[in-house]
Amino acid sequence: MREIPVDQRRDLETMNRLNIIAENIFNRYGVDFAAANRAGGGTNATWLAGGLALRLAVERGRVSIRREAQLAALFPPEVGYPPVLETGETDGYEWSLSKEIPGRNLGEIWPALDWDQRILALRQLWKKVEAVHSVEVAAASRLARKRSLFYAANAQEARAGLTRLLNQKLLSTRQVDILAESLDRFWQALTTATLVLNHGDFTIENALWYEGRVVSLMDFEYAMVAPDELDLNELVKSAFAPASVIDPLPDPGKVGLERMRQVVMELAMPMLFHPGSKDLLMGYAILLEIWNQEDRLAYPPEESDVDQEPINQILGSLADGKGGYLAPILAVI
Repeated sequence: MREIPVDQRRDLETMNRLNIIAENIFNRYGVDFAAANRAGGGTNATWLAGGLALRLAVERGRVSIRREAQLAALFPPEVGYPPVLETGETDGYEWSLSKEIPGRNLGEIWPALDWDQRILALRQLWKKVEAVHSVEVAAASRLARKRSLFYAANAQEARAGLTRLLNQKLLSTRQVDILAESLDRFWQALTTATLVLNHGDFTIENALWYEGRVVSLMDFEYAMVAPDELDLNELVKSAFAPASVIDPLPDPGKVGLERMRQVVMELAMPMLFHPGSKDLLMGYAILLEIWNQEDRLAYPPEESDVDQEPINQILGSLADGKGGYLAPILAVI
């Protein structure tokens, strides 16, 4: 069974206990646990075996997995969410068992995709996100998160985050003032914005690629009802923000990247003329990067999975008064 890097940060006794729970669940379905493969998972542990996929909470008392399974029942088929077979709780650990959808994590294979494949993937991903946005809000509100781990719930929380980064000398006083002014406009725009169900953690790592296409959008643990600019920011960021690692795909003259950016601009265009869209998009970008920066600070550099410098660049760029990586998008509003 392959090792998952995040498991190295987890308590060995807990992981042994989770392995026993997982083995018992697979045994009930006649699946040999010895043949199971561990898949990625930040807040949950996932095993794949015998055409089944098991997601198991790594902390007792969590209630997000079964709530996600109920929420997924509202999704149209276009989302490609795996059919859920059973949910339960064992020894205080919540779990969900579903059919395994053939495919590979899109984030893992992204470096090997050419520009045409990447552009196709983003188009198909956004179609699935739009299908999520079409879910009836009244029904989704009962099951979606009331607040997100990644986004401050109010102006006070956001300002406290900026102050902590100022004290860490990661932002200047001027940068904090610019970001705070943008967030003031965000909170105002939020009061009258149209709400939809958002994925809430929309990244290429939460999708599956199989035989040349995106077949599934998964991991809705952080789904929440909010303006669709929340998910839109993640789409824009995937093409316009500085990369955290060197891209191995050749791109003379950055022609491929420019093509991908034009497609993202095209996909974003229908939303860009919503009332308050500019302020909502900027606000969600700032809030996400505040969380990203503070999350990286929680780990010593040698334990961080992501280079911290691009995070600093992204948050700093959003404080340039011109929109940072969002500037090309904001220019058309």
